[in-house]
Amino acid sequence: MQAEKFTSIVSCLRPRLLSLALQFNTDFDAAEDAVQEALMRLWTAWEGLPDTADAERLAIRLTKHACIDAYRRRQQQQMVELKDNSATTTDNTIQEEELQYALERAVSALPPAAHRLWTLFAEAQMDSAQIAATTGITVRSVSTMLSAARRHIIESLKKGGAL
Repeated sequence: MQAEKFTSIVSCLRPRLLSLALQFNTDFDAAEDAVQEALMRLWTAWEGLPDTADAERLAIRLTKHACIDAYRRRQQQQMVELKDNSATTTDNTIQEEELQYALERAVSALPPAAHRLWTLFAEAQMDSAQIAATTGITVRSVSTMLSAARRHIIESLKKGGAL
């Protein structure tokens, strides 16, 4: 008999509780979840309620609390996601800095002529023909020296664990 009475009261209260939950949360599914949680808590307290008016007041209060709890959970989840994203960003920044440092070391270890050509290629962004015109070295020699410098840099980065 108690279950039938609860069901009849809940069928009348549900639209009002849903409307209340939608005022707290614009997402219909989240509002439905809050109402469902409130009704589950109401069912647990059902035996101790003296009359229907108390059940209605308690249902409204439980719905409000369920909405607030859901809001707090979302806020905590967003904070955790922000912390995770900032930690990932920090890790990526550190890795990029370490790679940049390893690259600078590898370039500085090049022989002086190769270092000069690499600087013109990488920093001044000149192609082989421009470097040849600037330095007076043939285009084929410039290409060969840049290829050797590139190989040396890659080997150095692999040896140092950067690649």
